[in-house]
Amino acid sequence: MKEILIAHKTLLGNKLLENIAILVEDGKIVDILDAFESEITHIPVRTFPENTILMPSFIDTHTHLSSYGISLSKPNLNKFTLKKDVIDFASEYIKENERDVYIFVGYDDSKWKDDSNITKEDLDKISNKKPIIFKRVCGHKAILNSKAIEIIGSIEGLDTNTGIALEKLPLNIYEIFKPSIDEIKEGILKAQEIALSFGIRSIVDITNVNSFRAYQELKREGKLKLRVGIVLYERFFEYVKNVGLEYNFGDDYLKFLGMKIFLDGSVGSGTHDVLLKTDEELAYILNMCQEYKVQLLAHAIGEKAINQFIRVFKLNVKENYLRHRIEHFEFPYYEDIELASKLNIYISCQPNFVKLWGGYDNMYAKKLSYETLKRCNLYKTMLDKNVKFSFGSDTMPLDPILGIQGAVEHFIETERISLEDALYLYSTAGAEFLFMEDKIGKIEKGYYADIIVLDENMKLLYTSYEDKTPYSFYNTNY
Repeated sequence: MKEILIAHKTLLGNKLLENIAILVEDGKIVDILDAFESEITHIPVRTFPENTILMPSFIDTHTHLSSYGISLSKPNLNKFTLKKDVIDFASEYIKENERDVYIFVGYDDSKWKDDSNITKEDLDKISNKKPIIFKRVCGHKAILNSKAIEIIGSIEGLDTNTGIALEKLPLNIYEIFKPSIDEIKEGILKAQEIALSFGIRSIVDITNVNSFRAYQELKREGKLKLRVGIVLYERFFEYVKNVGLEYNFGDDYLKFLGMKIFLDGSVGSGTHDVLLKTDEELAYILNMCQEYKVQLLAHAIGEKAINQFIRVFKLNVKENYLRHRIEHFEFPYYEDIELASKLNIYISCQPNFVKLWGGYDNMYAKKLSYETLKRCNLYKTMLDKNVKFSFGSDTMPLDPILGIQGAVEHFIETERISLEDALYLYSTAGAEFLFMEDKIGKIEKGYYADIIVLDENMKLLYTSYEDKTPYSFYNTNY
């Protein structure tokens, strides 16, 4: 069925323009019209109210959607602002629920107002007979009680005295305690509905092989509504090589992109300035990715890791046709921003981090030097230097509007960007990160009609791909 959509403003590129009408049919954009032209057609017109914005659906270029889906069935500690309340909640949950292992997710000690220090002893007071794991919101840190340590045993990054585990264990928690394929599928479906409810249609999911299999089953069953680019962790590189997977293999709903490595940790866990690989190790990985045609995503939050990737990249990659990427890029040196632009390195940024932890009295300010804080997520500078970058959420949380607020209301005034640029970076710019810039991310003839409309409060009013709009704005111009 043909339909014309008209909102107050339409995002074309990074400009919000008025008097634009969009003709869609069978999930594709058929034409772009002047709004006045639509009045003389015999095609149904859906007109939205004043101050609405019609734009391409959001593209989240850095998620852990399948892991997030699994976590939806886990007790979440993110809402608490007191350590005491966290402990009390966990104690009650364990009394009322029988589990083989208790994994609590999302705790954010930077928000606790009483005591931000939590150790094995705290969890042992809850129970020293049942295994308990608290996974921090950043994903790079976990706390284990004595029973959990006894079950897991020795593992890299785990201090058995304090129960603090950094990097390997928290990042691989669902490899150690593996859910079934059916549990993963159930989680993906729940997370998918949340993504769609935010106006997200396309994502990059950084995950493991079992989740990749779950996505394939959901696609065969006709249940996959998102467009998904799969990135696997470094430990699955042998699998990728043996199978022969190459970048951009798949279709418009599910494709393989590449592999992710970690060059540093996170600010919250205190590992953002710890290099996890040598230059030689990184060079080897880059060259292997070039040889096997696998895109590389390098997690680099701090200036040391960002600088390391750019230096090694410059020496080993002549042309970035695989669109190798830096993830996060939070505290770069200014000269590295210029180099990233010149070398055509792709960058996925998470502006929700600025909203959640930026500022001069928030978690970043408490953990970082003032000189580092002044280089926090330099979006305006990156735009001015023509860096190829887009926005994503890291699923912390999925909400794109939170990220847009972080970019538009940046605590460093000179790094604030316009609403138009923020919307562009969370939609159009992301299409290249899925190798789909000729199909999605634009209000343009021939593109998929992955379209959303936001109201004056930046709330989702309409999606063309899952029409649950509570309003009918039809005008039949007969």
